Amino acid sequence: MANTQITEDRGNEYVIGAGYRFKDVVLPFQLASGKKLQSDLRTRADFSVRDNRTIIRKIVENQYQETGGQWVFTIKISADYEVSKQLNIRLFFDRVANKPVLSRSFPNSNTNAGISLRFTLS
Repeated sequence: MANTQITEDRGNEYVIGAGYRFKDVVLPFQLASGKKLQSDLRTRADFSVRDNRTIIRKIVENQYQETGGQWVFTIKISADYEVSKQLNIRLFFDRVANKPVLSRSFPNSNTNAGISLRFTLS
């Protein structure tokens, strides 16, 4: 070894996910032709917690110091509804919150939510 330091990266992640399909859900509104929409509603929810740490270990001095890392909490929720064979509607909500281990960085979070329309040409 060139020096007497070792950098250690350690991470743990726990993920819990679940999904459910509701059969033959009828929407409360009608199409212009008067036809009611009836299809399966697929839902999904995922939650995860991750803990990352970076530690420098000085072997000769028998010391260690945390130099980085973060705690990350993630929520992902979605629901898919097939309007027709070509059109799919998806509602989603995603949130990622980061809390750093060291006080040099600030906690932050990102949230995405919306509606996605997917049109297939085949």
